[in-house]
Amino acid sequence: MGKAPAKPKAAQRRGKGKAARGGKAATAESGPLISPTNRIVLMLALLALVPFSLPTLLLLFVGMLPTLVAAFAERGTAKQAWISVGGLNFAGLSNWLLNLWFAHHTLSFAVAQLLTITPLVVAYASAGVGWALYLAMPPLVNAVTTVTSQRRVVALSAQQRKLVEQWGEGVISRDTTPTNSADATAAQPNSAAARGRA
Repeated sequence: MGKAPAKPKAAQRRGKGKAARGGKAATAESGPLISPTNRIVLMLALLALVPFSLPTLLLLFVGMLPTLVAAFAERGTAKQAWISVGGLNFAGLSNWLLNLWFAHHTLSFAVAQLLTITPLVVAYASAGVGWALYLAMPPLVNAVTTVTSQRRVVALSAQQRKLVEQWGEGVISRDTTPTNSADATAAQPNSAAARGRA
């Protein structure tokens, strides 16, 4: 049997490019990254781990209540309060989580840690700092950008004054009509010729 003729390298490259673009289009059209079957398998695996991680789940659920409240209480499409609150909430609770993981990972030890009240005070205070940051940062950023834009306007105005001093008032004129009389007379015959053609 004779061999099939080999494709030129340029055609092979074009084919690879089309396949890559087609692959990107296929992944874009396929929808979510996790398919429904994989999602079910992941949920079953997490449910299977629940009996072994009850102490961690208990400490996390009670300690991260402000994050749950922030996630459900925030309105709008761009929900970002729970990220700010949740990050600091988890940071405040992390010391007791590490104690639980590396000391005695039992339900009684987790309950004992919660009954000391200190983990809850630190975790909830950290969540309060997260709320304060979330509420204080947008006005602060707005004020900074306003001051920056005002300084930019002042600098541009000073630059404009220097240009006017060097080149005269014509620099800031917005009149686009020809200022030279020769240009004006040259434009008149052209307009007359255009009217004659019409």
